[in-house]
This record gives sequence, C-alpha cells and structure tokens, in this order.
Amino acid sequence: MFTYAAKQRLLTLLIDFFTLSISFAFYYKFRESVSFAAFTEQASMLVAPMLTLTICWMLLFWLFGLYRDWTFGSRFEEGITIIKAISLGTIVLFVLIFADDLIEEQTTEVSREYSSRFGAAMYWTTLSLIVPLGRAAQRSYQRRLLEQGLGRRNALIIGTGKRADALAKDISSHRALGMDVKGFLYECSEPPAEPHPLSLGTIDQLERVLSEARINDVILAVQTARHDDLLRIIGRCEGQNVSVKMLPNMYDIVSGAARTTQIYGTPLVELTPALLSPFEENLKRLFDITASLTVLIFGLPFFLVLGFFVWLDTKASPLYTQVRVGRHGREFTIFKFRSMRANAEGSTPMLTQKNDERITPFGKFLRKYRLDEFPQFWNVLVGDMSIVGPRPERPYFVKQLLEHAPHYARLHRVRPGITSWGQVKFGYAASIEEMLERMKYDLFYIENMSLTMDFKILLATVYVMLTGRGQ
Repeated sequence: MFTYAAKQRLLTLLIDFFTLSISFAFYYKFRESVSFAAFTEQASMLVAPMLTLTICWMLLFWLFGLYRDWTFGSRFEEGITIIKAISLGTIVLFVLIFADDLIEEQTTEVSREYSSRFGAAMYWTTLSLIVPLGRAAQRSYQRRLLEQGLGRRNALIIGTGKRADALAKDISSHRALGMDVKGFLYECSEPPAEPHPLSLGTIDQLERVLSEARINDVILAVQTARHDDLLRIIGRCEGQNVSVKMLPNMYDIVSGAARTTQIYGTPLVELTPALLSPFEENLKRLFDITASLTVLIFGLPFFLVLGFFVWLDTKASPLYTQVRVGRHGREFTIFKFRSMRANAEGSTPMLTQKNDERITPFGKFLRKYRLDEFPQFWNVLVGDMSIVGPRPERPYFVKQLLEHAPHYARLHRVRPGITSWGQVKFGYAASIEEMLERMKYDLFYIENMSLTMDFKILLATVYVMLTGRGQ
C-alpha cells in the first residue's frame, strides 16, 4: 500500500511526463507553422524521440532534486529550479545538435540548415511555460489536501513558556502550513507543580516521544540561555530523521550554520539544512551507483579468488557480516571479507587492536591494502552506504559514543562510507577515546561536504591502498 508521500511523488512523475510530452507536441506544431524553422523530411516527429526526450528530462529533474518533497517548499523556488534544469538541458541539446550538424556537413559536404538550432530556443520557451504550470497546479491541489487533513506533519515544541504557546497558536491558525502540534516537552528533567495541559513529558523522554508521536518537526522554544543545554538537545535530535528549528533569538549558538525559514508570521531558524544541494546529493548518489555496479561486475572474478583464499585461511565463510548504524540511525548489515579467525569475538563486541592476534595471516594482507572492504560496494549499490562518508559503527559503540559526545549523532545525517576523511587522516580506532578523536575529522567532513572533497578523499584512499598503509 502506497503512503501519502509515495502517492504524491507518483503524481509528480505523471504530471511531469504529461507536461513534457505536451510541450514537445506544442513545440513540433509551432515549428511546423514557422517557415524558417520547420522540420525537414529527415527530421519528422516520432513517438520514440518524444519518449526518449521526456525520460531524459525526468532524469535531469531528478538530478536537480525536483522529485524530493516540495510540499512545504516555496512554489516560486520550485519553478525557478525547473527553469534552471530546462536551461541546462536545452544547452546540452543545442550542443549535441550543433555537433551533429558539423559532422554531417563534413561527411556529406552538404551545408545544413540552421532550423534545428533555432528550434532549441523554441523548445526551451515551450517547456519553461508549460512544465512549471503543471507543478503549480499540483502544489495548489496538495495545499487543499493539507487543509483537509491529508499529508500533514507532526510537530513537537520543546519549551512551555509564553513564546512556545504563541508559536503553537500561530501554527494551528494556519491549516495550509500542514503542521500539527502534538504537544510540548519541558526543557528540564522535573515537570512543574502545575503541568502544561499538552505536555508529553520532559526532555529526558525526548527519544521516546519522537518515536511514539511520529514527530517530523522539532521546534525549540526553550527559556534557558545556557548554550550547552541547547546544543545537547540539538545533538539528541540528530540522527532521528526530524527537522529541527528554533526561534531566532537563539540563533547565535549555531555559529551561522543555519538558514531562516518562515511559518507565516513566525520566523524560525532551520538547524538541519541540507548538507549538499539536491543536485550535488543526487550526482553523488549517481556516482555511487555507477561506480559500485562497475566494481561488482568487473571485479567479480577477483572477488571470487579473494574469497577462495579467505576460505583457505579461515576455514569459514569468506564473507563476514556485522550490524552497523547508518543514516538517520537506522541499522543495516555490512559485508566484509573475513580477516579474523572464526568465532574471534565473544558476546561483548571488541575493537581491533594493533597487532591483534585474532587477525589471520591473509587477513593482515587484506587489511593492509583495504581489500577486506570491497564487498561493501554491495551496501553502496542498495543505498545503505556511500563510497565516501563517515565510517559506520556498531550499535554497542554508538551508544557509548553518544554518551560521551551527543553531537556524534550528527554523523548519521549522511550515508556512511567505505572510506572517510577520518579513516584517511586518522586510521583505525582501537578505543572509544580514539573513536572520539577520529570523529573530529568526520565532523569536519560533514561541515564541509562537497563533491570536490569526496574526490580528494578518494585520491587519498587510493594512495593508502597502493602504499599498504591500512591496518
């Protein structure tokens, strides 16, 4: 059964398919009515070219993040993003047409008409007029659904003062916002003698309330001025797959790492903005899929040979699995080539130590050149991991790390990676203290994420592999 969000995403795809196809039909008819831009006999309209172009446009829209949830976003911003995508696609199309004309002129020595190049401008105009209108119609429809109670988000306000009550009243008075305040949490551990009528508990019960009330948005309206307390609250919300906002007079604690949003008359500060632009994020994912498929397909014979030697070395299954904590705190199963003897770990999880006696002779070779990590390209392909990102840890150690540093959960905002800045600069960690030290490098990566930095980490990883600096 489809969720509301899945149904809306499917509707978006259908609307785009329809408006893109209609745009192509209008473009064709318009060109036929203009003598200098009319199609030649060799360029007649076919269904196949229309479908091909439509699919290409939809892939480009995905790269630009146009299939993420825009329900609560700006319709104007969505329209501008559509035009940006259309402009880039039209430029690429124009270059391809121009190159095709040049090749044909040189091959046949027959001068080509320039009508197809004029047609690119017509195509851009048609798309820019029709496609945004389809999206605008869908957003208006979604807004009516929100007012009727469909697709709404649950909000939790931390704080119970006058400002918190005023904020809740402002949200409830604007149904089109699509947000329902489920209740309040006290920012202290002990509730007052006269509890708030909509109280859901104290800050100590935050994680439970987020889960039970299915909270999507957390809004901080706390009275305390202690920055450490505020940062601790924010850290506990990290990795919970919730959006975190706060009232603007507390903005100074985030050191400029936030952007302002608006709930009608109430300005808020977004504390969990996207780390990458939608285009960069989707391009990163596209690279992950392409690279992992390439490695898994062409590296299969090599992996079979490695697996055979692992079996000879350990007399156990070549693949070793562990439960790790991934994006938004979700657990997943990671795959590695076995580098330790069978049953090397008891009931209590243990970190790998330097010169660990549990590591087999062939396992040392695998670890030295990071070859034990190669099965994780399957995790990358299915979306549990990325090629570059903070290394995932086991739930047992994550719990300890969060007790020492609540902001460790910030690493769970992204997919974990096969390689990371912390892995390259610090290496393997043999204790909780070393894991906390390595965390500083991974937090630096989170705050400075870019495709350029990913490429830098990949180059550094290749150097580590070639020089055998693994452990």
